[in-house]
Amino acid sequence: DNFFSNTYIKYDRRFNAHDLNLQAGFRFMNNHLYQSTMLGYNSGNDKTPNMSSGLQYKKTGGLDNTDVSLTYWAQANYNFMEKYYLSASLGISSSSRFGGQVSNGIRLFGVPWGIFPSVSAAWVVSSESWFNVDFINYMKINAGYDLMGNDGFDDSASRTYFAPVRVLGVSGLVMSNIGNSALQWETTTKLTAGLDMSLFNNRLALSANIYKSNTNNLLAVSSLSYLTGLPNTWSNDGALSNFGYDVTASAKLLNTQNVKWEAGLGIGAYKNEITALPDNDRTVTTEIYGATIKSEKGRPVGVFYGYQTDGVYSTSAEAAADGLMVVADNGVRTYFGAGDMKFVDQDNNHIINSKDMVYLGDPNPDFYGRIFSTLHVKNFSLSATMAYSVGGDIYNYNRMLLESGSRFHNQTVAMTNRWTCEGQMTNVPKIYYEDPMGNARFSDRWIEDGSYLRLKNVTLSYKLPVANSYIQGITVWGAANNLVTFTNYLGSDPEFSMSTNILTQGIDRGLMPQSPNFSLGVKINL
Repeated sequence: DNFFSNTYIKYDRRFNAHDLNLQAGFRFMNNHLYQSTMLGYNSGNDKTPNMSSGLQYKKTGGLDNTDVSLTYWAQANYNFMEKYYLSASLGISSSSRFGGQVSNGIRLFGVPWGIFPSVSAAWVVSSESWFNVDFINYMKINAGYDLMGNDGFDDSASRTYFAPVRVLGVSGLVMSNIGNSALQWETTTKLTAGLDMSLFNNRLALSANIYKSNTNNLLAVSSLSYLTGLPNTWSNDGALSNFGYDVTASAKLLNTQNVKWEAGLGIGAYKNEITALPDNDRTVTTEIYGATIKSEKGRPVGVFYGYQTDGVYSTSAEAAADGLMVVADNGVRTYFGAGDMKFVDQDNNHIINSKDMVYLGDPNPDFYGRIFSTLHVKNFSLSATMAYSVGGDIYNYNRMLLESGSRFHNQTVAMTNRWTCEGQMTNVPKIYYEDPMGNARFSDRWIEDGSYLRLKNVTLSYKLPVANSYIQGITVWGAANNLVTFTNYLGSDPEFSMSTNILTQGIDRGLMPQSPNFSLGVKINL
């Protein structure tokens, strides 16, 4: 069950050329989650969903978490003659998720509080009496500073607690988390600047924005020693920087009484860089869905790290000439043969192992944006929007499962091109149960270019010429979404979001794609 409240007072006053807006209040949020789970194996059939004493490996679990947060906030907006704008806000927040030994912020009523201010200003330069540029009809510049906080970690991450366990029929308690009493909010400072312009008798509009942000006390999962019996814990040991921009231009190509046509283009890009990692490590590797994600100081977030391939060995002689091998833990050597993947031996020691792993791709796109157009012909209106992204790499997890040839799983028709005989030229290796040579290991074989151009929306509407005392207008419209996508990506959808975790942004695990859909509607203005 959840409870949310945002209570505030508001004051508006306009006097002469001054316009003032003040707000202040507090937000309270209480989330309570209670959950009981039971798990058992080897039921009689798939249509028996109930627990019974006959199930094997039975275990129970559950949650009983309460998350409380409180924020006091104030905001002020002021403008003078619609020419000078100034905004400022201040938030003071606390959360039950925080540890008891937080070092930043202030301490009130026995709990830690984070302080998050922001300020922004804008200037309409074209409103100045001295501004006299014929082809510029409007120009505004703006700048801002924000300090933001994030408490997006587990409700009980700052606490040490025990949980029940059952071993060989005996019940007991084991430590399930080692709390971090210094765990606190993640803080991001952000500087922004922008420019808005209207040119050539308002026929061309331009908007440009840039930002630079630095995130300190970055929330991260730190590994623990095996002596603790636990794999990891939360910490604030990371840091990240971001720089980005976006530019939008739109033009009125036709502007007559009966025909109006406007079209535009938007483009944006960002670059992020890891500046600190937990435990002062230089690199941290994370295994997700068979992929190795390597986080390294000075590099972007979420980059793929694995093996580089150079085709498939066509003949035994070709494989023998390379003499590459894998070495088991007991020292047994197994050589690659015909039909195996040809992995690049980066250190030239003829052994393919983790020392041969390299950076394979970056899920962050080079740039992205949209293309849009609106055409009005008398009472008809037709609009279309296309979205695009260029340069982001994708790990196709589905292909890794369905083209590995190492399990009794369904496989795609691509496996009909697998290597089957000496001298065959193909890029699909032979199939071998359990894949002893690691042909399906994480490599550039599963990394694809995620660039795409998608027709996101087309809307056609007609405004009926109706106007009386009761109805001011009727508009009939029809819309189509996700009509067509142009891409070389082999997965179902290059535009996806696996989760909010930044490390999973380039992993396609087969979620439902954005399919075409259609809608009709009527809008009545009373």
